[in-house]
Amino acid sequence: MHFTIARDKLAWLLQTASRPIPTRTSLPSLKGCLIEALSENVIFAGTNLDWGVKVSAEADVFSSGSLVVSAKILEDIVRTLSVPEVTLSLEESAWALAVKAGTSEIVLNALPANDFPKWPEPPQKELVALKDSVFRELVRVGSTFAVSNPARPLWGACLVDLLGDRIVVVSTDQFALSRAQIWADVPHGRAIVPANVLQDIARLKDVQDGDEIILELEDNHLYLSSKNFSSFTRLIEGQYYAYDQVIPKSCASTARIGTQELIGAASRGAIVASEENKALRLILSNGDQTLTVKASSPEKGRMEEVLPAVVTGEDVEIWVQHRYVLQALSKISDEEVTLGMTGQVSPMVIEPLRSEAPADETVQATFVIMPMSPQGAF
Repeated sequence: MHFTIARDKLAWLLQTASRPIPTRTSLPSLKGCLIEALSENVIFAGTNLDWGVKVSAEADVFSSGSLVVSAKILEDIVRTLSVPEVTLSLEESAWALAVKAGTSEIVLNALPANDFPKWPEPPQKELVALKDSVFRELVRVGSTFAVSNPARPLWGACLVDLLGDRIVVVSTDQFALSRAQIWADVPHGRAIVPANVLQDIARLKDVQDGDEIILELEDNHLYLSSKNFSSFTRLIEGQYYAYDQVIPKSCASTARIGTQELIGAASRGAIVASEENKALRLILSNGDQTLTVKASSPEKGRMEEVLPAVVTGEDVEIWVQHRYVLQALSKISDEEVTLGMTGQVSPMVIEPLRSEAPADETVQATFVIMPMSPQGAF
C-alpha cells in the first residue's frame, strides 16, 4: 500500500471514520482505523461493532493494499502537519505504516486488515432515497426529545417509521414527544435506532457533496450511504411507544404567536423558574387575544409577560416544563407557531405555522409536551 493525499482530505477522512471508534476497548482492532488503498481512491473505516462509518476520497495511489492503524495517533499526527500533502505507505517487513510529510517521517505500528471486524453488507432490497437536507431535517426535528438513559434505552432512541406514504422519525422521554414526517412513496418498515448515531451521521453529511442519502433496512441493521459515505447501525430491540395515540387529533383552543417572541418570554421565565420543577404557566385568553407567560420561585422571584396572540376557542391554561418548550421552539425556523391546548391535564401541541400547504420535500414538525400538575397561583 502506497498513496499520497492532500492533508486536509486526510484529516477529514480520519475525523469522519473515527466517530464510532470507542475510547475504551480491550480489542486492539476496534481502536484502529481500517485504511484501504484502491486504484484511484482510499477508504477509511471505523466501528464499535454496533455502528460503523466508511468514507472515501480520491488520492494518488501507487500501489493498493490495506491495514489497520490507531486512528487517534494518526489523527493527532496529521493535526500537527502544515504541509499540503502526506504520503502513507506500508512497511511490510515490520508491518507498520510510514507517514511522510515534507522532511518528517513517522512510523506507526499497524495490524493486518484481516483483524478488522467483518463489515455487515446491506440487503440491497427496497431502498429509500432522500436528499441530504431532508434527511438532516428529519433527524434534527425527530430526535429533539431523545435523552441518554441506560435504564431506558428507548428514551435515547429514534423510531424510523416507513408507512408506505410517508417517513416518520419520532423521539420521546414520555414527558415530551417530537415527530418529524415527510410524505413520500416508501416501502413499509420500522427501525428503532440510537438517536446519537443518527445525529452523528446527519452531522457527517454536512461535509459531503452527495445529493442523496440511501436508506436500507433489514431485521438487525439500518444502512445509510451516499457517494463517498456508508454507514450501518445495529437496531435496538423492543416495542416502541404508540406515539400516534399521544398526539392529539384536535385541540379545544389554539394560539398563533410569533416564534421569537415566545422564545424570549420562555427564556426569561426559565431564569426565574424553580430549579426543582422548572414550571412555566401559559394562559390563553380569547377575549384579550393574548398569551400570558408566568414563572416564579421562592428563591428567585417571579415574572409575567403578556404576548399578543390570535386565540381561538376557550380560555385555558397549562403548566409545562420550560426546557421542553424551549427545545421545541429551537427546532422551528418559521416566524410563527401555533400552540394547541385542551385543558390542564391534556398535552400541549407546538407546531410551526405555515402559510402554504407543505411541499413533497417539506419536513412537518410536531411537538407534544405533557402537562404538569398546577404549581400554585403564580
